Amino acid sequence: MTNTHEINALKKYVRATNFLATSQIYLKQNVLHKRPLAHSDIKPRLLGHWGTCPGINFVYANINRLIVKHNRPFIYLVGPGHGFPAVQANLFIEGSLSHFYPETIPYNETGIEDICKKFSAAYGYPSHANPEAPGQILEGGELGYSLSVGWGAVLDNPDLIATVLVGDGESETGPLAASWYANRLVSPATNGAVLPIVHINGYKISGPTRMGRMSHEELDLEFRGLGYHPIIVDSEAEEDVYIQMATAMDTAYSMINDIQTRARKGEDIVKPRWPVILMRTAKGWTGVSEYNGQKLEGNCESHQVIVNKCATDKGHLAALDNWLASYRFQELYQINAQGELIFDADICSLIPPKHLACGRQHLTYGGEVVRALSNPDLEKLSYGPEVPRGQRGYSMLKMGQWMRDAFKLNRDQRNLRIFSPDETYSNQLQAVFEETDRAWQWPIESWDEDMSRDGRVIELLSENLLFGMLHGYTVTGRHGMFPTYESFSQVVSSMADQYCKYVYASQGVHFRKPLPACNVVLSSLLERQDHNGYSHQNPSFLGAMLEKHPKIISAYLPADANSTLVYTERAFADRDKLNILVAGKKELPQWLSLEEARKQAKDGVMVWDFASDENPDIVLAGCGDYVTQECMASLVIIRELLPRVRIRFVSVTELSSDGLGSRKFKEKPWMMDEIFTQDKGVVFNYHGYPNTIKKLIFDYKGSRRFRIKGYEEEGSTTTPFDMGVRNGTSRYHLVIDMAYKLFQQGVIDETKHVSITTDMLQRLVDHRNYIKAHGVDPVEIENWVWTR
Repeated sequence: MTNTHEINALKKYVRATNFLATSQIYLKQNVLHKRPLAHSDIKPRLLGHWGTCPGINFVYANINRLIVKHNRPFIYLVGPGHGFPAVQANLFIEGSLSHFYPETIPYNETGIEDICKKFSAAYGYPSHANPEAPGQILEGGELGYSLSVGWGAVLDNPDLIATVLVGDGESETGPLAASWYANRLVSPATNGAVLPIVHINGYKISGPTRMGRMSHEELDLEFRGLGYHPIIVDSEAEEDVYIQMATAMDTAYSMINDIQTRARKGEDIVKPRWPVILMRTAKGWTGVSEYNGQKLEGNCESHQVIVNKCATDKGHLAALDNWLASYRFQELYQINAQGELIFDADICSLIPPKHLACGRQHLTYGGEVVRALSNPDLEKLSYGPEVPRGQRGYSMLKMGQWMRDAFKLNRDQRNLRIFSPDETYSNQLQAVFEETDRAWQWPIESWDEDMSRDGRVIELLSENLLFGMLHGYTVTGRHGMFPTYESFSQVVSSMADQYCKYVYASQGVHFRKPLPACNVVLSSLLERQDHNGYSHQNPSFLGAMLEKHPKIISAYLPADANSTLVYTERAFADRDKLNILVAGKKELPQWLSLEEARKQAKDGVMVWDFASDENPDIVLAGCGDYVTQECMASLVIIRELLPRVRIRFVSVTELSSDGLGSRKFKEKPWMMDEIFTQDKGVVFNYHGYPNTIKKLIFDYKGSRRFRIKGYEEEGSTTTPFDMGVRNGTSRYHLVIDMAYKLFQQGVIDETKHVSITTDMLQRLVDHRNYIKAHGVDPVEIENWVWTR
């Protein structure tokens, strides 16, 4: 039960943070409001969203009360965007800013001046939460990611409670809507808990929200249907909203504690009904309620900066002056002999111990707590020397075996998970079920397979939810994989973008250390989406991510299973990265020994000596497993037709936005000439869009010698080989292109060029007629075997 002292303390704390948030938005001087405002005190640009700040401050104060009361770790994730003035106000009062920035933000009036002057100023502090700010693990305002990130953060952190403030506008997004389903996945026995608080302030930028116009009964029914226990707090109710909120937080904490205690004593908690607080407070609460007859508080007009002409308009300035004065901030602190701030004793009673303050919570600094994985033995997993070159095998099956062994080796650390929006079996990763299961907290029937309360595979058909959970898991220092169908990965492109921005911004922050990589595995590749059709043929994610910062993004396209194992091991050892591993799940030829795969991975580019001639007349290159198979088949054909022609085959297995191959390769630009020759034609067969490779080699002086083949946005329900035919990446098309390059260079004459081209075109016609008649590819295509 709350008491009068606690309520008074909460009110003072929120007064102080509301004042500091307002001062940050408006003032460049006189930030402590020690005299009446003048026009010259106002910033030239007024940025930030005042409307959400009071709610952020109100919740922060109530979280602090629970931390102090129960001595338990909490983190606070703020979903509504542009509310950083409120977040920063709380980080200042709790002392986190002064701890991490003692020189620039000391715990005195100078520190307050700094955060106010620099908020939303050039080279100052952003309007969103950001990695430069203590305790933050996502920006907020990111199209609905907050709740999923919170769920990811509490996995394998059993004592942690992640309080997530969800905006009612944010609630209308797809990612947020799917995030409510995580209650089906997170075990109370071994994980922490998420306490969602939906801030129903009623409005977005210029109109009402859906939840803002729902009755209490409708809200209660909706969240009960989602499997939660809703607790409603309403500032319009008769009871003081501070008492309501404190009671709601106590009730929610008691429910969380009860669920976890019973689960940890061995009770099987089916459908745990976690609490959710539905908090109705007015948008822009405690600000200017109206101006010139226009309603501001409790209306969309308070969404951003209200009375925004204070620098020139006397009426606006007077309204702001009265508004700041209403908080009576001068009553809430004193200055000691050393010039330090001493806040009111009631406010101090809500400041948590240093190690438990939200801004000092060590789990928000994943680089501080990360532990490297114990790696499986690749020698035992790989296809060994007894497997002849060209014999078929499975890349994704081998990756599944690697993950199985990694789960076993790291069982005690509990720092590894798979987040799979497409079924693990479909992605050929089923070997993991020899060691773990799919997590599931709802009823499990006797005929269900590979499901348990504490499985380490998180599987649910929402890319948004699971990528958000992976974000939360990795930035709090753990390791994860996100395998998905290539065509569906674009669903999370913006989320991946924001993850990369978070990682990149973190690298310049002195108190943040490198994080485990976020590993995205693309399977069900377009070359084998022959049965699903055109809708499932989409390598856009790969191309989009390769536009991003090269230090953050690496794309690995292993040509076979042994290379897949090598790159899987590397991906999980990487730090501060988003890695994309592109691997087919169908049976494909195996080309490299483990030793050869490791050698190639050092540079990401390698001449395959076993398939190449010295002093080549032409170069053929492949990037991707299916297209590599077609390259090798084309070599067999052209050597039969032109036995005297010398050919080099180059395998490219690593891409980033600054070129082909690894950074070591990029640091030696002369290696491009060494690999691709200085003057010979190059036919390059690529898994994705040709323009991706064209951009990557644009600055290379020899780029005009390249003929880039790739996905040309052609496809349908067809046969596997016909997918390559339709996009010009088949073996027959490669022979045509190589013959043309050889003719251009004078290696073969026109007659031979025309003869080869005619032959290949006829083979393409024959193939089309065959599949239309029989529905499958010819035997010589399906059962093709490499010969040298």
